[in-house]
Amino acid sequence: MKPIIVVNTGDKIHAESLLARSDLQVTFVTEERFINIYPQNTDIIVVEDLNDPTDTTKSVINQRDCNHYKAVVSLSERAAPAAAYLRSYLGLEGISFDTIMNCTNKYAMKRRFTAKGIPTAAYSIANSVQEILVSAKKIGWPIIVKPIFGAGTDATKVFQNEDELYSNSGIEYFNKLKNPNTTSEKQFPVIVEEFVDVNTELHCDGYVQDGKVIFAIVSKYIKPVIEYSTGGVYGSYTIDSTSPLASQVLDMHIQAVKAVGLKNGVTHFEVFQTAKGLLAGELACRPGGGGIRRMLQLQSGFDSWDAHLAISLGEKYTWERPNKSKDFGQIAQFMLPVKRGIIKNISSPIDFEKVEGFIEADIRLKPGDEVSGLIDSAAISGLVFVRVKDENNIENIISMVDEVFFLEVN
Repeated sequence: MKPIIVVNTGDKIHAESLLARSDLQVTFVTEERFINIYPQNTDIIVVEDLNDPTDTTKSVINQRDCNHYKAVVSLSERAAPAAAYLRSYLGLEGISFDTIMNCTNKYAMKRRFTAKGIPTAAYSIANSVQEILVSAKKIGWPIIVKPIFGAGTDATKVFQNEDELYSNSGIEYFNKLKNPNTTSEKQFPVIVEEFVDVNTELHCDGYVQDGKVIFAIVSKYIKPVIEYSTGGVYGSYTIDSTSPLASQVLDMHIQAVKAVGLKNGVTHFEVFQTAKGLLAGELACRPGGGGIRRMLQLQSGFDSWDAHLAISLGEKYTWERPNKSKDFGQIAQFMLPVKRGIIKNISSPIDFEKVEGFIEADIRLKPGDEVSGLIDSAAISGLVFVRVKDENNIENIISMVDEVFFLEVN
């Protein structure tokens, strides 16, 4: 068996998947509050804060003889810097710490884009409200403030003017950044960006091998990610790879991969279509969330998580494309919203069979389940996948999903 270290926050599904492999001997590195997701007798190293790569590495080395480990794997974006630092420290193969920082630290990422001439919204780093104000005056209002580290839209806020910075909601937002309750909650420093009017938000999910992009698919969000908080069904759908828009995004994706220095890995790249043209958002070297993994599988046979794990373990990843008779063409993945409380009633997969182009549904909650904690763009009650024959009909399909879906909570 190959002995490996897996750095993880709360990803139970992929942790169980690795534990089930008979060819791996797994040691998990995690924080105290996550140990209850693991079965008894799991080999676990508990560290204080996965946000601190150097202390995490010291803790691992102090608690284990690390001479026999062959690979270090990360199962979340928050765990990625610590995993990469440990990997580099132990001289193991895989994505380097510098590359991981370019793919997780938004400010470092934007600087790499700028250095390579990739268009992106104006940006600045800030570590206080006063510095945010200075940045805003330089960039121009409105601005969007994001934590330097972190996926999704958690702790992301738009400010239209200086008054909003010092409003009650602004003060509350900044107090949370100054005083995070847990290591998962976001904190200063932040990146301040020009808030641009986005016509369309896209994502490009790819696979890089030996510095070359050998697979990539472009998809279009049904609404910009920042609008997730408005509620309702959310998601994306693949677009024709031969279209001019897809070609532009694919070219920008190649440039972004080179800019961050990624040699081997999977990518999730976000791009904004604006009046100024295409602007690069963020490039993550991890699988896309929500139903993106399954959407890519249905479209092309490519499994982003299998590819990610294979690369991390030093294995070669190959995949088979669907037969033409099973080719689903353009695929949409719809993420169903969730509410806090005890689930009283929820749609079943059968309910969605009346939706045009329905392929399958994955309902992740059941009556009696309790939903609590953070509700962000990663919090969903289920996924629905459909075949899109005509992109112009996407709004009708969304309406069908909305009409069918129901969720009752106490």
